[in-house]
Amino acid sequence: MKSRVLLVFPPYLREAISDFPPIGLSYIVSYITGKDPQIKVRIVDFTIQKFSVRQWKKELQDFKPDIVGISTLTLNYPGAVFIAQLTKEFDQNILVVMGGVHATMQTEECLDYCDIVVRGEGELTFYEIIQDHELDTIRGISYWRNGKIVHNKWRERITDLDDLPFPAHHLFKMKKYRGFPAWGIIGSRGCPYNCIFCNSPQMWGRVVRYRSAKNIVDEIQYLYDKFGIQSTVFFDDNLNIPQQRAIEICDEIIGRNLHKRMSFVCQMRANRQFVSTKLFKKMKEANFIRVEFGIESGSEKVLKSIRKSITLDEARRAVRMAQQAGIRKLRVFFMLGNWDESIWDALKTWQFILSNDLEPSFSICMPLPGTEFYHRLRESGYISNDPNWSGFNQLTPIARTNKMSKSVILFIFLLSALLRLIIAFTRGERRRIPEITSVALDIMKGGLTELVR
Repeated sequence: MKSRVLLVFPPYLREAISDFPPIGLSYIVSYITGKDPQIKVRIVDFTIQKFSVRQWKKELQDFKPDIVGISTLTLNYPGAVFIAQLTKEFDQNILVVMGGVHATMQTEECLDYCDIVVRGEGELTFYEIIQDHELDTIRGISYWRNGKIVHNKWRERITDLDDLPFPAHHLFKMKKYRGFPAWGIIGSRGCPYNCIFCNSPQMWGRVVRYRSAKNIVDEIQYLYDKFGIQSTVFFDDNLNIPQQRAIEICDEIIGRNLHKRMSFVCQMRANRQFVSTKLFKKMKEANFIRVEFGIESGSEKVLKSIRKSITLDEARRAVRMAQQAGIRKLRVFFMLGNWDESIWDALKTWQFILSNDLEPSFSICMPLPGTEFYHRLRESGYISNDPNWSGFNQLTPIARTNKMSKSVILFIFLLSALLRLIIAFTRGERRRIPEITSVALDIMKGGLTELVR
């Protein structure tokens, strides 16, 4: 049995202090220690701790792990590879395991640097690994055997999320996170939609699994009582699928008077069947101070092309209803550089923003591995078969699309950031101006780097 477990969240290439911790890792910890309290676990989060070779080797020397588990996203994959290599150089006998979205989508590539990849949900699978189960009996893993890669069958997804213990929040240095005293929780896994830019369906499945309203608010209550958390941010893809679920969560919050002591933020679907005046009034009463919609584009053509499964009329209606209910902040996410998006379509997005009183947030559509968008770019020759993952981010274009070159995407994105800055000035959002200016400068810096290349 592996009794000493070191879990690590690698650094991003762009230095930044995280708003919130990697909740997925803390679910792993709470599950395995709940099964066996004798297991010693440490979490190292290099988004709040400066990464260096010396620091990582010190972590290995001090803790002496039997197994190192690396949470691997596309944005931190180069860091994950470096950590895996350093670990094996330090001690070849340490079992190195990669998990997370990128490892699930790019399994064989990750196995060039680690011993085992955990595909999909990790709680049950990782526990069986540290219990030294025979590898061929563990569902949901890929590994090396006799010089060849073996892919075991997928593990069935956890159906009742209430069965999982709360994440091990206590292992994080809470006050080092930029969002504190706000904190994130996950109330569901999965999304029923199939947008071409999102790999959630591949990772979590299109059948949504939920925690009960009571279980969710039990955790919120625990965070408030134990750690003094004052605001909760829901990391669910969509809190209001179905609409009644969001209402039940609000009722549970109100029933415990938490709405008088805490505030709440969530992301929602804007489709007609998932929103209503009743819902937004209930959210207002429960002290949801901000709601977020992922509209992505102000062009009906683009929305259809990326399979967003929403119309602009639905988006306008949802925005208007939330505003009329008194929701103070309304943030809407838009992506530029979508498949089939032209300059004219980008102008339609600006028109949609200016004609609706909302807070826009812009990003460039990043071709995440496992998505249809990624495969379209590869098939069109816009991305190589061996991409440079170190260049993947949401502030510079990764590749041209079928309608716009990289330089045009970058130019439109920079103008969009300036538009956001103008909106902030005209609406008196002084607190947001430094943040928005920083993003605009990052875009210009990234743009110059692209031009030099």
